[in-house]
This record gives sequence, C-alpha cells and structure tokens, in this order.
Amino acid sequence: MIAQESLKLGIKASRNATLALAFLAFVKGAVGIYSGSTVLIADAVHTGLDIFASLAVWIGLKISLKSSGKHFPYGYYKAENIIALFVSLLILFSGVELLKEGFTGVNTTSQIEFQGLALVTAVFSVLTIYGLSIYKRNIGTRINSQSLIADAMHSYTDVFSSMIVVVAVLGSMLGISKLDSFGTIVISLLIFKMGVESARDSMLTLMDAWLDEEESERIKKDIRNIPGLIKLEDLKLRKSGLVVFGEATVEVEGETDLKRVELLSEEVKTAVRKEVENLEHIVVNVKPVQRKNFRLALPVFDRNGFQAKLSGHLGKTPYFLFVDLEEGRIENWEVFENQFFNSDKKGGMKAVDLIIREKANVLAVKTVGEGPYYMLRDNFVKILQIPDGVDTAREVLDRFQNFEEITTPMK
Repeated sequence: MIAQESLKLGIKASRNATLALAFLAFVKGAVGIYSGSTVLIADAVHTGLDIFASLAVWIGLKISLKSSGKHFPYGYYKAENIIALFVSLLILFSGVELLKEGFTGVNTTSQIEFQGLALVTAVFSVLTIYGLSIYKRNIGTRINSQSLIADAMHSYTDVFSSMIVVVAVLGSMLGISKLDSFGTIVISLLIFKMGVESARDSMLTLMDAWLDEEESERIKKDIRNIPGLIKLEDLKLRKSGLVVFGEATVEVEGETDLKRVELLSEEVKTAVRKEVENLEHIVVNVKPVQRKNFRLALPVFDRNGFQAKLSGHLGKTPYFLFVDLEEGRIENWEVFENQFFNSDKKGGMKAVDLIIREKANVLAVKTVGEGPYYMLRDNFVKILQIPDGVDTAREVLDRFQNFEEITTPMK
C-alpha cells in the first residue's frame, strides 16, 4: 500500500472514530442527566475530551496528505508524529486523573434513580470504546501510523475508565461505594506507563531515531548480499509520519561504469523496500574503491585443484574451480561440477547461473559469448581474458591481476 492510500485509510478511520465518540458522549450525557448519575455525566465529559484527541489525529493525517511545498520539500509527514506526541500526553493526563479518582473514590451514592438504565449505558460504553480501540489499532498497524496507534492506546485506557463507571453503578446497586478504588489505582499506573512509552517513541521519531534495530540489521544483510557490492559503509533510515526516508553509502569496484552503478542502486533500493513498506525516497551514494578480496571462477577440465587444465569454453566445461583470495593470499578453494556441460541449449547461460550462485566476482575465461557476457556484467562479475600459453589454474592465479578485462562479447 502506497503512502497516499495509507493516509486516506487512516483519515477515514480517525473520522469514523471521532463521530462514534461524539455519539457516545451524547448518549452518556443524556442518560446521566436523566438518571441523576453524576459518575456517568463525568464519564460523558471524559469522552467529550477524547473527541479532541481523535480529531487531532484526523487533522494530523490530513495535513500529512498535503503535497510537499517550497518550505517543506520532504512533505508534511512529521505532522503525524507531532499529533502522536500530543495524544501520548493525553494518555499521561488520563492516567493521572484516574489515579486521583482511585485515591478519592468514585461517588456512587444512592442518588442514581434509574440504576438499570445507567448500568446498561455504562456497559454499552465499555463495549463501544473497546471496539473503537481495536478498530483504530488494526488500521494503525496496517498502515504503520504512529498517531493512530497512539490514539488506539488512548481509547484502550478509556475502556478501563468506563469499566470503573460500571463498577461504581454496581457498587451503588449493592450498597458498596468504594469497590473500584484499588483497581483504579492499579489501572492508572499501567496507563501512565503506556503513555510514557508512547511519548518516548514519538519524541525519538521526531528526532529521526530509528527504533527497529532488527529490521535495520535485516536490511543491511540483504544489501551486503547484492552481487557487485564490495562493502556497505553506512545505512541511515528515518521515519516521517507513515513514510521512511533513507540514505545508503556503498563501495563498488572503481572501474564500474555508470549503467552498472544505476543497476546496483536499484538493487539497494529493492533490498530496503523489501523490509520497509512505505519507503518514500532513498539516496544511494556509490564510492569507487579498489577491490582487495576476490572470488575467482575458472572453467577447468578436471578436479586436480591448481593443477587442473583450463577449459576453453564456458558452457562446455565439465567443472568450475572457485578460489577465494584476500589481499593476494589464497584462503580457500573448491571445485563444482557443471551439470549442464553436455546441454545443447543455453549451456553458457546455465554455467553463468552457477557462477552467480556461488558469488564469484571475477571470471577468467578464454572466450565468452554475447548472452553470458551481458548476464555476467549485469551481475557485476568482472570478466578477464586468459591469454594464449596459459594452460593451468596455477598459471592463472599467478598472473590473473595482469589479465586484460573483456569489455565486449566475443564471437
């Protein structure tokens, strides 16, 4: 789901919640006045105040939907985070108010004349607000809206407030006036903790902190696995409302041409989008460096290691020798059978697929056709031409850094 569609869905959810709260506040207020229930009237006022929180989220999301302007080149997305902070402060305020109620006790005297009606209204309020909190949380999680999730948390705190009203009415009916005090104190402390955590996340996001370290590590791992990339030097991500902006700095071999750099940049962006749904924009800085570590692929006739005879044909070679070199030192080597060397069709392309799967970044070969050449180039595998007179893998290892690079397909 793109950011604009997500914002529209969030706006619809916050609008529906605002209208539902307005209706609920009216019902509780009317029943409270009719029945003489002061606690129900107080809860109606509380719900009336909650309308402003939901309305604030609605306005914040609508502001975020505005196109970027002259003074806001990155858009108005941060408005959503500011509203999330505001709602978090309301959660804190609700926690403090409930704590006061817990210590002073809820007024549940026998002044309630229509206790049954008041009880039904209080239960209806609990169910309605709980349903609203679930609705807003599901939409907020779906579109990754911090303010809508915070508002859902705020509504969830109001469930407990309305439950206190239910207990107060029941206590009035049973002649027990202080039944809810202890529960109110415990609930208010939980609400206060929830508000602190929500406010902390909102403030950190406004300060461009990235809170999901696990997601960041997954992205870095995916980027490091991109063929042709020598090193991921840095990755910076920041959230702005529903969307994410980023910057990545990667190292590639110095001789890489512009077209291949563009392909690499797209691979990096794809790796980030795989984990970040609402990626608005990411800048990829490409730094050319001299490669020091190589994984060299050689087409050979046998499994005799460095004494193996070289094969002159990429697709028809029986085996491939892969050698890992770090700053000129041989660290490891292994031989893989080319299962398609007797294939009549596209043997070269299938051989290249093996080379790419084994993450070779250099191929030394005597000749290469058009299809395999472009497939290797697109996957950032450097192609070196083995000169006449070089017949074994050992000779290639001794001299390959002086070989000329193949820059066009060979017939």
